[in-house]
Amino acid sequence: MPAGFDAFPTLDGTFDDVMGAAFGYAMKTARFTPSVDVIARERELVFHLDVPGVKLENLDVTLENRVLSIKGSRKYEADANEQQMLLGRAYGDFSLQYTLPETADGAQLAAHLADGVLTLRVPKHPKSEPRKIQIGGGNGRSQPGR
Repeated sequence: MPAGFDAFPTLDGTFDDVMGAAFGYAMKTARFTPSVDVIARERELVFHLDVPGVKLENLDVTLENRVLSIKGSRKYEADANEQQMLLGRAYGDFSLQYTLPETADGAQLAAHLADGVLTLRVPKHPKSEPRKIQIGGGNGRSQPGR
């Protein structure tokens, strides 16, 4: 054990946590923040958010001025007969924001919730392909100013 290490504050805190839960009050829970994967593909951006236990009516997705906002809430629904609890999962409100690139076509954004995963798909505008411009003329007349 390293010199100067004092295990008693750690043990005291753990003891207080366990005993507090045993006597009927819940410890503060961690704030819920979903894990997010953002995938940039050639033709779209895809967001996958892990939101297990979040109901559809507790999710809100908006897009304004290229800022994608995702808000939601995972709530603990207590049973009236519960007198003791120790909450190990995170609950509460969350809010995430992402600024989309100019190439994103926000008008085509689609959202889908299945199996605790919220998937957002944002297509990209098609790239402008160079095209050859046909030049008119050939009637033998000279151009004005020449």
